[in-house]
Amino acid sequence: MSRFLKYIPDTCLKGLLLFIVTLLGLAPVMANPSNQTVRGVVYDKDTKIPLIGATVVVLDTEPVLGGVTDENGVFTITNVPIGRQDISVSYIGYDTYIQREVLVKGGEELLLEFYLTESAYELGEVVVTSNDREVMNEAAVVSARSLQVEELTRIPGGIDDPARLVRKFPGVSPSPVLTSNEINIRGNASRTVLWRLDDIDIYNPNHFGVIGGSGGGLTIFSQRLLTNTDFYSGAFPADYGNAIGGIFDVRFRNGNTKSRQHSIQLSVLGIDFATEGPFSKQGNASYIANYRFSSTGLVEPFLNLGSLPVFQDLSFKLHFKTKAGGSFNVFGIGGISTTAVVPVKDTLAWGQPGVTNYGYQTTANTGTIGASLVHPFGDNTYLKATLVGTGLESGFKGYYLQYDLETADTSFASLDKDVRVSGQVYLNHKFNRRHTHRSGLIIHGLHSDVYYYAKDPDSVEIVNAALTDTVRFGRGNSFLVQAYSRSQFVLGDAWKLNVGLHFMYLGISQEFSIEPRFGIRYEINPKSSINFGYGLHSQMDPFYTYVSLQKEDEFGPFVGRLNDDLLFNKAHHLTLAYYYQPSDQWRLGAEVYFQYLYNLVVAVDLPISRVGGYNRRFETVDLNNGGVGSNYGIELAAERSFQNGFFAMANTSIFEANYAGNDGIRRPSQFNNGLIVNAVVGKEWAVGGKRGKANFFSLNTSFTYSGPQHYTPLDLEASIAANLYTGDFDNPNSAQQDPLLFIDASIIYKVNREKWNTQWTLQVANILNRRPVIGVFYDRIIRDQAFLYGDGVIPALSWRINF
Repeated sequence: MSRFLKYIPDTCLKGLLLFIVTLLGLAPVMANPSNQTVRGVVYDKDTKIPLIGATVVVLDTEPVLGGVTDENGVFTITNVPIGRQDISVSYIGYDTYIQREVLVKGGEELLLEFYLTESAYELGEVVVTSNDREVMNEAAVVSARSLQVEELTRIPGGIDDPARLVRKFPGVSPSPVLTSNEINIRGNASRTVLWRLDDIDIYNPNHFGVIGGSGGGLTIFSQRLLTNTDFYSGAFPADYGNAIGGIFDVRFRNGNTKSRQHSIQLSVLGIDFATEGPFSKQGNASYIANYRFSSTGLVEPFLNLGSLPVFQDLSFKLHFKTKAGGSFNVFGIGGISTTAVVPVKDTLAWGQPGVTNYGYQTTANTGTIGASLVHPFGDNTYLKATLVGTGLESGFKGYYLQYDLETADTSFASLDKDVRVSGQVYLNHKFNRRHTHRSGLIIHGLHSDVYYYAKDPDSVEIVNAALTDTVRFGRGNSFLVQAYSRSQFVLGDAWKLNVGLHFMYLGISQEFSIEPRFGIRYEINPKSSINFGYGLHSQMDPFYTYVSLQKEDEFGPFVGRLNDDLLFNKAHHLTLAYYYQPSDQWRLGAEVYFQYLYNLVVAVDLPISRVGGYNRRFETVDLNNGGVGSNYGIELAAERSFQNGFFAMANTSIFEANYAGNDGIRRPSQFNNGLIVNAVVGKEWAVGGKRGKANFFSLNTSFTYSGPQHYTPLDLEASIAANLYTGDFDNPNSAQQDPLLFIDASIIYKVNREKWNTQWTLQVANILNRRPVIGVFYDRIIRDQAFLYGDGVIPALSWRINF
């Protein structure tokens, strides 16, 4: 993505900066902000049933501002002063929850949802809690943390992307390719990460994604639609399956049911338009939607460079309350992205450092659309049913431009489609305050249609070009069934126990897995706890691997499927953790983990594995489940939550990640960094305005160090013979990249006025402009290896107005 920044005319950037400076100068003379309305819903966390009669209070206000929830669990508080506020929610028999430093804005009602936990104490004592890292899934006791929406901008380098944000968390390897948002958790490859939306699995929700992957260039999710996102790095509860590395559990918020609100954002990445509001005055239904179009899509027709990444996306949610007190929701995301790199047409420059005759073109269209129904049965039981269609269509073609500048030698091309139709239903019942149970069933219909090709002279016009020498293709259908059952028990005042089972069955291979899950928490005192989690986890290989066909030779017929009998990749996860919260602001934690991986899909005749980090095509290789691996380490973390305008976070991860193929030799996984250190600090000041200083200015910075990742060196002799890149696959991951050292920063200025609020943000990733060596490729001009380098400094400037 950084490639196109240098093509944006200086006058555009200067004009935007002048516009910002002008508005900053006008800010003090504009109308002062007024008070605002805060509204929301209070739920029981276990049953998701609204609580009637809960008390919601804005702390430290005179006179006291507050409200009581109605028969739908809804509260409304008017005349709340603009600025940061602390809000307390209490209900008899439940722990009181205090949400700190909520930002009340001008021209935009604040919408909140609170989930209260029934008190575990025999005498019904009320315990004040304020943990903004607590996830929605009550069965998670280790390796789980919530991502706050405001953090997407506040933490430098996030660029409104949850996948980039978690790179600052323990156990997550930073990528040297800053324009990619792929993440690797505790040494596991990125493809082991699962994305979910509204409690159901979805396909890779990122622009420039590839089939079977979990990352790309930029998430399709809009910050305007997101509520808190839960992130899991190990020992997942029984609800989650078909993943062994990590989980992103994403949720969209409901739109405003009382008034219409809109926003516009301009940035170097694109133009965003968002809108939300009620369908009718009754307030029983709402909509929220966001559309984004990349800046490159605007300038490319004028610059005619032919090498810019272009994308657009749409996210939406429709929310309807039902007469039974439940809800019906329709939601979706969709993204279209294309990019191309055109070879330099100066043939005399070919072979110079960083200049080749290689070019490529990619396309990626991905989307998800679904509907869910939540239906309560009494006060302690609810059923949720979800139906979703999700998939990706991607294409790639790489070619070498010839000296006549008119023809090209195609080196590789693909056209892939992968689609799933999924349905889920689960029943949640709370027997009493000490026992909550959930059981569910998930069925996925699977379809893949993939097409790979190599080596064919072709014209430079590569769009929809005929591919005559197909070397492998696959097309097929099957199904994956998942079921789970789990219970949470509160044992006395100090113990919490979670037990469950997850079941998986894949039709094409007739493979099934029964996976026990276990978690326990012992509260030493109200400030500290010891936690343990265990789980057996399974993940199928990408479905197209099972349906792939291969030719006997270059001119022969296709043979039968090579890999339709593959078993699930499996992993035992064990985590022991100690958490200590010395005050309302600070949290300390230490986690020791061990993951034993087995049944890993590896090549029969080569010691390469996807889980070990080999991300090239496996489709022409015979595979089996002869691989094993282990990931183990310790993570230490300290965090100060955002209070009084200040926040800080520091963590370190020391770990080992390795694998072995059929030869039994242990090798480092690609993401065996060894050591990762993160530090983030930020300060916000209230400035301007005559009523409580309702404008805010903040400075934030972060530091990241990571040990070197591994990569497979080039087999120069074989590459020269084939005139194409050929890795030394007999010695995978035997070379190392440079260590990574990144410093990121962000500056944010927020202005509140009576009818609107606005925010200017400048984020700069990799301020030091370090470009480490991250691998090698084969340069056909000089017939030798050449180095690949990471991205340099990447600025991201944006301006948003909400009204």
